Amino acid sequence: MYEFATVALLGLGVLGLTNLIVELVPDFARFRTLFTFALAVAGVVALDYSVLAGFGIEVREAWMGPLGTGLIVGSLASVWQAALAWLQAPEATVGETGGAKRPRIAA
Repeated sequence: MYEFATVALLGLGVLGLTNLIVELVPDFARFRTLFTFALAVAGVVALDYSVLAGFGIEVREAWMGPLGTGLIVGSLASVWQAALAWLQAPEATVGETGGAKRPRIAA
């Protein structure tokens, strides 16, 4: 269970770092997904962390564990991005005062 929490929080950290870099360098927005996965793989390889070893899964070569974990972290960063975007209020329902408008209901 700790391995999943570690990977999920690493994905959230990668998402935060990606958002920061894309905000500072707007040209990276075109390559956001590629940049997210590259950052995730580089971070996990730098940490030398393998979630597969944590779950007791054997891989053929030792370098495959951190690489696979990096791809999992990048995928979870994309999931975090979608989940956080879903939780935010859409701009069409926010009025000029900042409060949410009541949706129109057809009778």
